[in-house]
Amino acid sequence: MDFVCYYLINHLIDRRESTYMLDDADKQGEKAYTTHGDERKRSLVLAAYQLIAERGFEELRTREVAKRAGVNIATLHYYFARKEDLIAEVVAYLLALFRSMGVEEGEMEDATPLEHLRLMFLSLQKSTQESPEMFVVLAELVLRSLRDHSIQSALLQMDDEWRKYLRWVIGMGIGQGEFRQGLDVEKTVDEIIVILKGATYHQIATRREVDFLGFLEDVKRILTSPE
Repeated sequence: MDFVCYYLINHLIDRRESTYMLDDADKQGEKAYTTHGDERKRSLVLAAYQLIAERGFEELRTREVAKRAGVNIATLHYYFARKEDLIAEVVAYLLALFRSMGVEEGEMEDATPLEHLRLMFLSLQKSTQESPEMFVVLAELVLRSLRDHSIQSALLQMDDEWRKYLRWVIGMGIGQGEFRQGLDVEKTVDEIIVILKGATYHQIATRREVDFLGFLEDVKRILTSPE
């Protein structure tokens, strides 16, 4: 994934002519991310998130963040003594956005394992179309995580949650007879994640539609076809 992110950022995304819209992500964030009612702190986090999406970490300046949020630099330093503290909140905001992509509790109670996977693929497809900046910021964070262990820890937590969910879905599918017996669960989890990450970053990088449901059919063959 690190190589994919490096390639995406350094070769395929021209930030100077970025057409990514941030409104959808902001609306999602209003529901998914909380700063305990402090709107000034929220506005600073959203401003930093937007600037990272548009210009990358190397162009992130605290004065520019404060200006975009409509506050002075002293106010920014009141909430975030260090730039790293602000970045940590951007990470928390992004993780909240990804968690908000799921369905409401109880909505999938009677869903089959394949229906769970189908929803996951469709949800990612929708997010890449409506909020591509989420994945641009994620790519930036992945690169920064190579030097920042706190960011690395947060991103690993997100991956761990994803892996735990996939293990549950695959285990349920095997138990219900929907997926073949003898399936290597860990290997299959890796394959699904690689397919989805590759499809997601390819769509963001090329700005061409990716057939997520076509990839889902490939995953179904992995899950159901005899070895």
